[in-house]
Amino acid sequence: MKTNKINITANAKVNFGLRITGRRKDGFHNLETIFYPLKLADKIQISIKRLKNSQKSSISVKTVNLKNVKEKDNLCYRAAEKFLKEFSINTPVNIIIKVKKNIPTGAGLGGGSSDAAAVLLALKKYFRIKGKEGLLRRCALKLGSDVPFFLLNKPAYAAGRGEILKRLKNFTVRKNILIVNPGIHISTPWAFKELGIKGSRKKLMNKVSRYSPADPVIMINDFERIVFKKYPRIEKIKYDMYALGAEYAIMSGSGSTVFGVFGEKYLNEAKRFFKNNKYKVFIS
Repeated sequence: MKTNKINITANAKVNFGLRITGRRKDGFHNLETIFYPLKLADKIQISIKRLKNSQKSSISVKTVNLKNVKEKDNLCYRAAEKFLKEFSINTPVNIIIKVKKNIPTGAGLGGGSSDAAAVLLALKKYFRIKGKEGLLRRCALKLGSDVPFFLLNKPAYAAGRGEILKRLKNFTVRKNILIVNPGIHISTPWAFKELGIKGSRKKLMNKVSRYSPADPVIMINDFERIVFKKYPRIEKIKYDMYALGAEYAIMSGSGSTVFGVFGEKYLNEAKRFFKNNKYKVFIS
């Protein structure tokens, strides 16, 4: 039978501010943040072949330039598996997913979550499923707290675990975003545990509608306190950005990536500086 090949991109995101507002009974945490999509993206090819009714569906994932990830732990594998189950796909298929990673892992850029969302959207299109957006979002949330954002993939205020989204049509960054990754892998569960959040906190970011580098609300990332303490090198990146002319700089997610907003006047010098320090540097 014919094999259909689908080529897609899965872009990264950054967080303009991130506050943990409380610990939930289910063990997760409530938060608030502003997700902002980037041009930096992984490339994914999905090959789908329909099988005979007597055969069973199969999934395989190959990730280029990323080692030591068990296939069944890969979010792309889990996304395809979850999709077939949740959408009750009875047609046997062989799904082969090839991922070229450009987004650093464990970096606060949502690379794995973006890949998972891209797979969900591609399979929904392939199987010609109309509607059922609620089921798709629930499926995404079961894979990860920020996977639902990548289904929307527009600037958005997020609350709850990250799945309660309000699109921010006027939140636009018109200058360059310089992304610097020091190659340090930060475990998100570790970061949440170290924060030790108890009780609940008032939301502060839900009134933000536009990007303003001087807005104190988007200057807060609760994870910086504990990540900077353990990894002073990450803190230095942030303050080097300000010294090099950034109008805004902050760590994204639970780290380790730091990003800054730069005008053309300062961008190239800052890019050279961080590249000379052997960091991974991207511009969006």
